[in-house]
Amino acid sequence: MAQQLGQGGSAGGRRRVRRAAQLTAAVAAVALLTAACGGSSGTKTATAPVGNGQTASSSGAAAGGDTPGGAATSSSSAPAAPPMVLTANPADGTKGADPSKGIQISAAGGKLESVTATDADGKAVAGTMAADGSSWASNGTLAISSSYSVTAKAQDASGAEKTTTSKFTTLTPQKRLGLDHYAPDNGTTVGVGQPVAIFFTNAPNEKNRDAVEKAMTVTTTPHVDGAWSWVGAKEVDWRPKDYWASGTKVQVHMALNGVKAGDVTFGSYNKDFAFTIGDSLISTVDLVKDQMTVKKNGQVIKTIPVSGGEVPKHMTWSGKMVVLEKDATLQMTSASVNFTDASDFYDLKVQSAVKITDSGTFLHAAPWNDGKFGRVNGSHGCIGMSLDNAAWFFNQVNVGDVVEVLKSSNTKDNVTTNSAPGFDDWNLSWDQWLKGSATGVQAAQ
Repeated sequence: MAQQLGQGGSAGGRRRVRRAAQLTAAVAAVALLTAACGGSSGTKTATAPVGNGQTASSSGAAAGGDTPGGAATSSSSAPAAPPMVLTANPADGTKGADPSKGIQISAAGGKLESVTATDADGKAVAGTMAADGSSWASNGTLAISSSYSVTAKAQDASGAEKTTTSKFTTLTPQKRLGLDHYAPDNGTTVGVGQPVAIFFTNAPNEKNRDAVEKAMTVTTTPHVDGAWSWVGAKEVDWRPKDYWASGTKVQVHMALNGVKAGDVTFGSYNKDFAFTIGDSLISTVDLVKDQMTVKKNGQVIKTIPVSGGEVPKHMTWSGKMVVLEKDATLQMTSASVNFTDASDFYDLKVQSAVKITDSGTFLHAAPWNDGKFGRVNGSHGCIGMSLDNAAWFFNQVNVGDVVEVLKSSNTKDNVTTNSAPGFDDWNLSWDQWLKGSATGVQAAQ
């Protein structure tokens, strides 16, 4: 009996131990399940939206704000964007702004929506917006001695809008790059040798010549490339590589107002003009044979006996020259060309005068030299011909036509050595021409 009790007691004890172990295991399993679902390691609990706009937690511990381990949950937020800075240059109230720098607007931390700039007359200033809207800049230069108003609207990252306005004035320069005159005249038809010529009131600094050239555009129909070249401190000419083609239409746009032309010099004007290239009329003078051959559009239309300058005292200039002007009647005097020798004195009324150099070289009627034409050079440097031939030539020739005097022992070296040659642009090779340019070949628009 005692053995049975002992055995029964031992078996019951083992059953109790096994039951306790099973309970312990169950508790551990529940604990593991709770840890897995509730994030007892401290990780953030997952949430899902509910119908009333609140969020429901999958864990009571997370819903209570603490993890089983006691660590508090936290949420991260992006740093606030810096405030937008809208800047205008020149700044509001600026006096004496540099017109060559134009207007610049920038929106740091935002995007420009619109920029409006006007002068004192309400005329809009054209400008270009950056593709990303971060900035805007006016096109070209502003005018000297002028006032401007600017309004810029921009939007920051949050969608808030901001507007800035500014008013300023540009400087009045100590010296002005003004227009003295230009050639050819607006609306005229000229010969194939006529360059575009701009004569300034003041000479720009050499370091600023590129800005001056870039501010002047030449547009041609049909297209032809060319280049500006400085033929004097105050004169710049534009020509193609070769003579113009007949029928070419040329437009010149000078946007020089506000262009920086020196340390204290700024352009003071804008000007447009246009002209057309007429028939090709090229006259070649041979003072060995004392003949002038006239070609129109490549065909010889007349050969004229002439008389050039007396050798060696008053020899005619050689080279390629361009007709500058025509006078049906012109009073010519020796004083006009600074002849001081009494034996060289003359005061004559000349007919059918065609000027080819500023120093005083003309082709004209010279009936007092009748008998010398085609035989002897006996003038004071001009090219003379009979009344009839001079009248015919006068009626054929136009401003801008080419007259080439062939170099010979009966002529002076070249018109490029003349202190007042007129338009001697074609005496320079294309490479020589480009050496006088600050910007090189310009593709005509």
